[in-house]
Amino acid sequence: MGSKLPHLSLSLLSSLISTPSTTPTSLLSSLQTLEPRASITTVDTATTETLSTYYTLYLLTLILVDDLPEARALTYRIDSQLLHNDPAIISAYRVLQSVWSKDYVAFHQTMQNAPWGDITSILASQVLQKHRTTTLSLISTAYTSIPPDVAQKYLGASDEQLAVKMLVEESPEFGWSLNDQGFLVRNESGGINGVKQQGRPKQGEIGRLAELGGFLSDV
Repeated sequence: MGSKLPHLSLSLLSSLISTPSTTPTSLLSSLQTLEPRASITTVDTATTETLSTYYTLYLLTLILVDDLPEARALTYRIDSQLLHNDPAIISAYRVLQSVWSKDYVAFHQTMQNAPWGDITSILASQVLQKHRTTTLSLISTAYTSIPPDVAQKYLGASDEQLAVKMLVEESPEFGWSLNDQGFLVRNESGGINGVKQQGRPKQGEIGRLAELGGFLSDV
């Protein structure tokens, strides 16, 4: 079976990720097709980089399409030598753990510090962008006001100013603005102004986040 599959190489993986028509679903299908080839490839100095790139892409793609159970199952099929020693695969595994446990701080720390390669960094950027888009929506579902420092933690922004920009300037559809007291406030009907409540989310709002399967928690 494996002999009929394409030869696993960095050039093949690069072409899969860089093809304009590639979607997360089609990429996942291609990676699944290649798994028998990867599973019979001996881990040595000549193959480690290719296998590292392959399995890192595979894990990140499963995270991107929200198939976390299969991503966890994949970790049991990765050669233990790679799973426990390869920096990129370890990072992808930690991303999976943080998404599964909804630990947004660990998620951003791992994404920022991971040694992504030229090929895997493309997909890592997509995972990060999707996470931030989802988090922006969840913040706007659970909060009517939020301190900039809390928003910064949720969004993994480098500073409070960037967090404010992401909510106010880059996501105007959610109706966030910065009031005179320095709080981010949201007009629940859209647009800006009109929200007086300040502070952290109530317990019921945290429950709404849990129902949505978000990455946020009380802080």
